[in-house]
Amino acid sequence: MLIKLDLADALQAGELLNVQRHAYRQEAELIGYANLPPLRETLSDLMDCGETLIGWREDGELLGAVGLLTQEETLEICRLVVAPHAQRRGIARALLTAVISQAGQQAVRVSTAAANTPAITLYENHGFRLVSETRLPDGLMLIAMQRG
Repeated sequence: MLIKLDLADALQAGELLNVQRHAYRQEAELIGYANLPPLRETLSDLMDCGETLIGWREDGELLGAVGLLTQEETLEICRLVVAPHAQRRGIARALLTAVISQAGQQAVRVSTAAANTPAITLYENHGFRLVSETRLPDGLMLIAMQRG
């Protein structure tokens, strides 16, 4: 079920950090890039990120979350993670649908690795379209997608 996470609560932030580490390790393997910045994020970094967090909890366990920031007229998805053991159950879809509902007429933007085909497919299926590509100095290709 959808819940609002409170990152000022160290327990909730710690739960999210655990889910995030597992999810981003999986993504790092998928895209062949071990240096994903979220893998270096600390509990303190997470608690200070300023994002609004929507989580998905089942049977008391946090299984996924999406973090949002408002940037001018755009709602920015900063993170969308689902625990690897809970993937392919519609959790990411439910979280993304909640974001789109919250945004209303506001544009929603997200960035991901160009090699992250599952994420790109999820976003495309929810009306996101490619708006830019950026190659980082170390070679990682990122894409930005936007809806609305």
